[in-house]
Amino acid sequence: MNNESSATQSDVSMLAAVQPLVDALAGTCLDPKRDQYANGSPRATRNPAIFTKGSAPRDVTAYAGSGATVKVTVAGDATELIDLCSMTENTILGLNDPWVKLKQMSYLLSRRPHYVTIRLGYELYYRVANRILRRFERIAGEGEYVINMRECTGSGAVELALHAAWRTAASPGRRRLASFRGGFHGTNLGGILVSDHQPERGSGRVLLERAANVEVFPVPRVDQVGELTEDALATLTTLERDGDQYFAVILEPVPWRNSVHVVPTVFLERLREICTRKSICLIFDELQSGFGYTGAISFGEVCGVTPDISVMGKGLTSGHGALAIMVARRVYGEHQSPFGFKSNSGSMLSLVAVDAVLDRLLGLEPEDAGALPAWLPRDLAAELEAGLLSTTYPQTVAMIDELFGELRLRFPSLAGPSTGLGLMRGLVMLGTDGRPSPHLAAEAARVCLAHGVHVRQADAAIFVKPCIVISQSEIDQALVGLTRTFEDVERLRMA
Repeated sequence: MNNESSATQSDVSMLAAVQPLVDALAGTCLDPKRDQYANGSPRATRNPAIFTKGSAPRDVTAYAGSGATVKVTVAGDATELIDLCSMTENTILGLNDPWVKLKQMSYLLSRRPHYVTIRLGYELYYRVANRILRRFERIAGEGEYVINMRECTGSGAVELALHAAWRTAASPGRRRLASFRGGFHGTNLGGILVSDHQPERGSGRVLLERAANVEVFPVPRVDQVGELTEDALATLTTLERDGDQYFAVILEPVPWRNSVHVVPTVFLERLREICTRKSICLIFDELQSGFGYTGAISFGEVCGVTPDISVMGKGLTSGHGALAIMVARRVYGEHQSPFGFKSNSGSMLSLVAVDAVLDRLLGLEPEDAGALPAWLPRDLAAELEAGLLSTTYPQTVAMIDELFGELRLRFPSLAGPSTGLGLMRGLVMLGTDGRPSPHLAAEAARVCLAHGVHVRQADAAIFVKPCIVISQSEIDQALVGLTRTFEDVERLRMA
């Protein structure tokens, strides 16, 4: 599927051999075309009494979708929404990817286990683990890493990584941890305590108000000539001087809450040197950037810097199941119960999804390449042979570049610098004083839904993280919606 056709073809309905099954379900309660969930009825509209604050759905109700297009109802009226945030940051392949769904359907039709407990192995575990580890071994060497695939959430994987680093650095004097401003590492206790994004004091956090051993450093940056800023150099100096007190450094390679800033490679290289010399565990939180959004499975492949531990989630299954992983150098691979032994993470369909996502991003494994069904659409078969990262990814990045360029041309005083990398992008919103404006970015993220497009706020930028299969026609629709959004925001700015 090329970028023109994927929006209309990313669905199992494109697969002719599946049609007899669809036909057999027609008219029954299992009919995939049947509106089973009363979409658009009063029962489906917003009811804050049902949900706790913060979890209540918006008045926009989704009922179908394909690629980056979501079919929604707004106050009972049907319309379409172009989602530029990958269904809120986790679907690298967009909605209803045909290959992922087909592999899951195949698995469901088999008699293989749908769930395996932590005390039983299964070949799918080893297949997926080896495929992921091979990507890390490309830059770190064979056999350097091990993997844990027992976490359901990114928060759990982060806490597992912190436990592994803490346990390995079993020294009474090595108890400090370094993190960075704007970082967010999860919603469990461990993740919150090491994040800069903190709840208000006295807001009901359990057990602890803060962790005294967590040091939050400034966001690493370079100046206009590419040299590290004084703040970044000071961070490295501190870690060099006091490194014997630190058990870990945790960072997001692309901390999107900082207006989608990319941590400079020169900083990561020097940080890696210090961590190696001082025996500090370097942890990459890749829950947002992993699995395709920066053009690779892991950010280490992009920057050439290998972490001691990498945690990934969200994009692993492209929205087709809950799973998070920790990939660690062998020295950090030992855990103590109850860490790393989740019994509720044995869903085989999540692992099937990861395997299928790897097929889509990297291409099929050699033993599968010659066994594709003859009835698969030609475009899909071609993509599975080469992988989307080597074919579609550069085209999609170019489309986002063009989208941002056009918005900056149309709104030169409002749309500022483009930030980010690959498919993790930001467009800074400028106030009347020409300075970055978080307020206007928040307004753009709020208004855009009314104009048929979805973005998020990332401090002073709008955050765009599209699926890799977004089509040119979807980009064109997004441009129309964002133009109307920016016109509204401009009027607000001048009011």
